[in-house]
Amino acid sequence: MTKVLAREPSRKLPEPAPVRHRLRGHERRAEILAAATKVFHRKGYEAASLQDIADELGIRKASLFYYFPSKEELLHEVLASIIARGIANLRRIMEVPADPLTVLWRLIAGHILHLCEYLEETAVFLHERKSIPAEKRHTVLADDHTYQNHFVETIREGQAAGLIRSDVDAKLAALSVLGSANWTYTWFRRGGSMKPEVIGEQFATMSVNGLASEKALEIWRKPSLSEAVSPSTARR
Repeated sequence: MTKVLAREPSRKLPEPAPVRHRLRGHERRAEILAAATKVFHRKGYEAASLQDIADELGIRKASLFYYFPSKEELLHEVLASIIARGIANLRRIMEVPADPLTVLWRLIAGHILHLCEYLEETAVFLHERKSIPAEKRHTVLADDHTYQNHFVETIREGQAAGLIRSDVDAKLAALSVLGSANWTYTWFRRGGSMKPEVIGEQFATMSVNGLASEKALEIWRKPSLSEAVSPSTARR
């Protein structure tokens, strides 16, 4: 009789570790900044740790120190990158020639669209800029003032052209518009009934109608929203 040998149960081989491709320096920095933004948005800057950010990326915490020696410096870079992206968006909008009232409408609508597209980044910037120590806050604040000044100067140009009421304080008007627009991040929800294009168009129109001179209200016509859409939104 032939002896049948018992077959040993097959052993399950361990899952191979995920392969992380080597990134260039600037690509790795961008990856870290994106992960830090997610963590700061989810947990808040004070509660977040470098270990949380390393876990988000699936790397050792020590690897972060090669690029960012402290959580504070990482936050500073996150905020600087967020405001730089916003300024680039405004400058792109302003490249299209138009009268000051039309430019202002595009800036406001474009600001809303950009905010809705980068919702988490906006929340981190507005919440956490106060977490940077005062003595190191000047860089971020200077860029924030540059952002505001695009609106202030456009309003002043509109006043000089007789399109915006002369009794309006340009800086106060710009801060009022931006403060109201920024609040959108607290209630806007992606996939909700209120679309970014509707919010941007209506908010810009209401703001401009409140600032325009009587002469402008008679002759000015609302521009196309496509001229205030950011490139990434336009590709959708």
